[in-house]
Amino acid sequence: MKIVDLPDHDKAKFDEIAAIHGTVFNTTGWASIFGDKIRFYGIYTDNDRLIGGFILYKERKYGFSVYRNPLFTPAIGPFLKIDAQNPTTIMDTWKEALSLLADFIDKIPYSVVSSSLNLNIIDVQPFIWKKFKVIPGYTYLIDLKQPLDELWQNISKVRKNELKKAAKDSLVVQQTDDYICIKNLVLKTFSRQDKDVNEYYLSKILFEFANKNNSYAFIAYKGDLPIAGTFCVYSNGTAYALVGGYDHEQKHRGAGPSVDWECIKYAHKLGLICFDFEGSMNPRIEKYFRGFGGQLTPYYQINKAKLPLEILLKLYRRDLF
Repeated sequence: MKIVDLPDHDKAKFDEIAAIHGTVFNTTGWASIFGDKIRFYGIYTDNDRLIGGFILYKERKYGFSVYRNPLFTPAIGPFLKIDAQNPTTIMDTWKEALSLLADFIDKIPYSVVSSSLNLNIIDVQPFIWKKFKVIPGYTYLIDLKQPLDELWQNISKVRKNELKKAAKDSLVVQQTDDYICIKNLVLKTFSRQDKDVNEYYLSKILFEFANKNNSYAFIAYKGDLPIAGTFCVYSNGTAYALVGGYDHEQKHRGAGPSVDWECIKYAHKLGLICFDFEGSMNPRIEKYFRGFGGQLTPYYQINKAKLPLEILLKLYRRDLF
């Protein structure tokens, strides 16, 4: 097994494998949003058969070479097509691939590496052995194979009361393709929180990547005023709540829950099997997601920096390094 830069002639095969064994975020269609900052890597057998891959986003920051997830992208991969049925053989193949990945990333000319792995990757021993700092993160996954009434029963009392309050106050929630409105709501939220958002890539996602076959959004209206919105992308059976926004000048505690509940129901209607809230380590946001009754699910972030930069990062970002 080996890892090499993905040649252009294998990109269609890369997408074919990613569509079944990876996520939308592993595809060239998604990654092309980020232009020449993206590096595609293929995982090949010793006889040069492509069986998987991953992506990395490379940027220069303060003069340092940083490899990370692309913006708005929860994970770099890897994904892998394994033909074997024997569970031990499957584990052995993954162990070989992940060991190769850890060694490969450790040898690229980085100053800092900080990337998250796909949700199905639970074996992070190869990264620990290579002295990466491995940090767990958490998301909530909702099993959409359940009937809608069971999904409703799983919602917390607080969240149900918010949804009922929204209905009582005649908030109207509608599916929308008005992504300008979604963008404005997202920008309002980030502005209020005094956080930066990359408006360029947000626009490319909303206005170039998104279409009716990979995305949808809902907005809650108070009269004619949009007050909350959520944008989702989906593929391979899973919907991802990618970005959302809220107008705090027109606040209503049921607006956000209402659009998210409609997003969940629409994913169910599409026949998807999972709704992923995309996680948060912020206690307030985590509590909000928890109220929808999903399964708490870990994912893993791998971090490493070259000395002496690592020592500096340990002082300022001890949570990651």
